[in-house]
Amino acid sequence: MGLAVCLGYRDEALDEARRLLRTHRRNLSEGLEWVKTAGVEHAEHVQWFDAGTRIRETIVGIIAGMALGSEGVRRDQPIIAFAEENAQELKVSARGSGFLVRDGLDLSVVMAEASAAVDGGGGGHDVAAGATIPQGRRDEFLEHADRIVGDQLAD
Repeated sequence: MGLAVCLGYRDEALDEARRLLRTHRRNLSEGLEWVKTAGVEHAEHVQWFDAGTRIRETIVGIIAGMALGSEGVRRDQPIIAFAEENAQELKVSARGSGFLVRDGLDLSVVMAEASAAVDGGGGGHDVAAGATIPQGRRDEFLEHADRIVGDQLAD
C-alpha cells in the first residue's frame, strides 16, 4: 500500500492507507484503554498482563511499551505482555526502559532463556524483545523471566 502511494497511485491506494492507519490507531487506543482498565499483575521483578484475544498479537508489544509509566504501570520494572497467537501458542512481548538497561536489564536474554525453558523461542533487543511459547506454560515462563530479571538487576 505504501509503495503504491509513493509511486503516485493516490486515489484508491491513499484512501486505503488512510483507512488502515485509522484502524491501527483505534486498535492501539482500545488496547491501551483495556490495559489501563484491567490493570497489570506484579511479580517480584516484572509486571505483566495477559490480553488473550482482546489485543492482537501483532500490536501487543506496542501497547506494552505505551503502557509503561501510565497510571498503574510502574516504570521501574519491565512489562511483559501476552496475547493469543493461535490455539497452541502465546505471543510474548517485553518492554523496558533505558534506565533499566543501564542498570543491567537485557530483555533479549530474558526472552531467549525463559522461552527456551518452556519449549518456546525468543530474543530481540535489550530494551524490547519477544517470544512465542506454548499455551499453558505462561506461569512457568513468568517464573523464569522474573528470576532472570532479578539476577540481571541485582548485579
